Amino acid sequence: MSETWDVVIVGGGPAGLSAAIYSGRALRKTLVLERKVFGGQIVESDIIENYPGTGEPLVPYDLMERFTKQVEKYGVTMESDEVTALRRSETGWQVTTEGGEIEARAVIFATGSTHRHLGVPGEKELLGRGISVCATCDAPFFKDRQVAVLGGGDTALAEALHLAKFAARVTIVHRRDELRAERILQDRARRHERIAFRWNSLVTRFVGDQKLAAIELRDKVSGQVEQVAFDGAFLAIGTVPNTALLSGLTRLDEGGYVLTDISLKTDVPGLFVAGEVIAGNHRQVAISTGMGVQAALSCEAFLAARE
Repeated sequence: MSETWDVVIVGGGPAGLSAAIYSGRALRKTLVLERKVFGGQIVESDIIENYPGTGEPLVPYDLMERFTKQVEKYGVTMESDEVTALRRSETGWQVTTEGGEIEARAVIFATGSTHRHLGVPGEKELLGRGISVCATCDAPFFKDRQVAVLGGGDTALAEALHLAKFAARVTIVHRRDELRAERILQDRARRHERIAFRWNSLVTRFVGDQKLAAIELRDKVSGQVEQVAFDGAFLAIGTVPNTALLSGLTRLDEGGYVLTDISLKTDVPGLFVAGEVIAGNHRQVAISTGMGVQAALSCEAFLAARE
């Protein structure tokens, strides 16, 4: 059964929920579709320390719960459903979901990103058997164990610091000889007695039968390859934008990120984007929140100009 909405927001993370608040305040008939958990990947994190205006560390789940309550306050409908296709229609956009067909005058696309994988032997087989993408989810399973965190950015160091509360030893394995993370995280990690670093190291294979036993590493400088025993490995090597539905609809860069300007409109009328699907996004809740607001305001200007 087809139903027509002023705005359909695809994605229920910080960007999508922020857009929904502003769209609801504009009295637009708004629907938010989320295929997993409202709040997005951030609800898997331990704490947020840098959200402006709060002063104290926040529990991400609690913050996103506030977001959803505010969305509902403005009469926005939120549904758990997966969008499978998106195309232009005579009235604007036709959104196909697992639950049926939906018509929308405009769409705000805020589906975020997913964790990147290395693609080396053993990774697929041992995922969930020692290999994880979420320290907040799985850290308690590695109490007093030897674990590795793969990566050198903000996410990697935040994961390592959380894991250090549980593990006997956390080794940050990085392919370069310096970190990309913000300085405050670097300082905390370097000072932590349970955190060590392994520089210029490439993962070539994960070793184990029913569970992870070791990681095969190649030194970029010497070329030496060795197996290092680890009970756990946490992937923190970036993300891939969830933009497959936009392929052929609007301009994407080589990495699959949407190309847009500060208005967050695309080159297709009535299609707006926000959050981690955009090229250059630094994966911060505050950035995604602001993008959601901007996308909703641009969307409202688009709708108002056609009335």
